[in-house]
Amino acid sequence: MSEVQLLDIGETEQEVFTRWDITGHQVNRHLLSKALTGTADVVLDHLTFPPGFVHRMHRHPHADMVVIPVSGSLQFLGASGSPVEVSPGHVLVIPRGNWHQIRNVSTVDSQVLHFFAGVGSLDEIGYEAHPGLGEATPSLGRRQGSSSCA
Repeated sequence: MSEVQLLDIGETEQEVFTRWDITGHQVNRHLLSKALTGTADVVLDHLTFPPGFVHRMHRHPHADMVVIPVSGSLQFLGASGSPVEVSPGHVLVIPRGNWHQIRNVSTVDSQVLHFFAGVGSLDEIGYEAHPGLGEATPSLGRRQGSSSCA
């Protein structure tokens, strides 16, 4: 059984993440996972998206995703093609297998709590770029720090 922990987001190590299907970069703070905290069925990151950030259309076949904005405004685009603005006070739920794209539409950094449910590590979520993006099998591209994805 894992121990109760109190985490301070501001004191958690930051990692800058870039990849071929992301415009800009994101700053990751890994908070929960099986390896970090013993949580076998949930992964939680605190992510910062700078203005202009876009994580192009993709999906996660093995994990449900929840995005809770803390600051700034995001635009969610799903398979329906109708964009939805997501701001603090909203909870965006993206069940596994659903195509999605996330964009920071703010003029300031957007910070979010980013959950994957049903998995204990980022390696377990599965990742599939939309076929229209041009790379059938996405590589991790250039990376500083470790991976994460919205």
